[in-house]
Amino acid sequence: MKFKDMPKLPLVLVAAMFVVGALVYPQLPTRIPMHWGVGGQIDGWAAKSVFSVFFAPLMTLGVYLLMWFVPYLDPQRANLMRSKQVYSIVLELLAGMMTIVFVGQLYASFNQSLPMASIVEVATGVMLVVIGNYMGRVKRNWTMGVRTRWTLSDDTVWAKTNRLGGRLFIVAGILAIVGAFLPPLVSIALIVVPLFVILPVVYIYSMNLYRQLHPDEMAPPTPTYGSGFDDEAPVPTLHPADATAPHIDRLCPACGAENAPGNAECIACGKPLPRS
Repeated sequence: MKFKDMPKLPLVLVAAMFVVGALVYPQLPTRIPMHWGVGGQIDGWAAKSVFSVFFAPLMTLGVYLLMWFVPYLDPQRANLMRSKQVYSIVLELLAGMMTIVFVGQLYASFNQSLPMASIVEVATGVMLVVIGNYMGRVKRNWTMGVRTRWTLSDDTVWAKTNRLGGRLFIVAGILAIVGAFLPPLVSIALIVVPLFVILPVVYIYSMNLYRQLHPDEMAPPTPTYGSGFDDEAPVPTLHPADATAPHIDRLCPACGAENAPGNAECIACGKPLPRS
């Protein structure tokens, strides 16, 4: 994707984070919070350094550069360009989330009572709701959206599956927002469980929809001889004469060699065999 097509808001947020971090850096304590546990309490710290303080803006800049490069690898790049508005919104949401984490990290360095876990849960819920609202507008591509073997093979399956996925994302986002105001274990369940439910639902839906639209492709293959399965080989038919002839070896009286029932002469010595 050309740089002119990339959103500029993430770069503005990255620059703002670097400026704020540089201004606050001298006043920061010797260690800063890096992670919050299920109960909202800080359970991870890091010594103050350039890397630990500016981790969020560096990560945001890295994601921005990655999403700038990824479209060049997409086989459906033309469709992705048609969905560049949604692509830009997703990137802006990710940058906004990282900005919230960065500001919360700096604030919590001075005031550890900040309910950072609840703030992140609300931000996650808002992000899911916004993304779900736009998922139905994404054209078939290999970079974003509900990508299964069925959606990537048919535009109709792609459109309907992504619309369903968008609605499920909105529900998951609302549950995440509600969970931010509930006990910790309940709030985590309201984030994790819906995401694990969405994956199998959209996969099975896309498969069944593809089966309805392409019944011939989903039918089991017709057995053919030579496929490697013994039970598919045709049963050989016997000649009428072979079916009635007794399958008993005949011994040559001259040399004792065994001969087939229908032989008139011995296969070993060539002498006539007596009629049975």
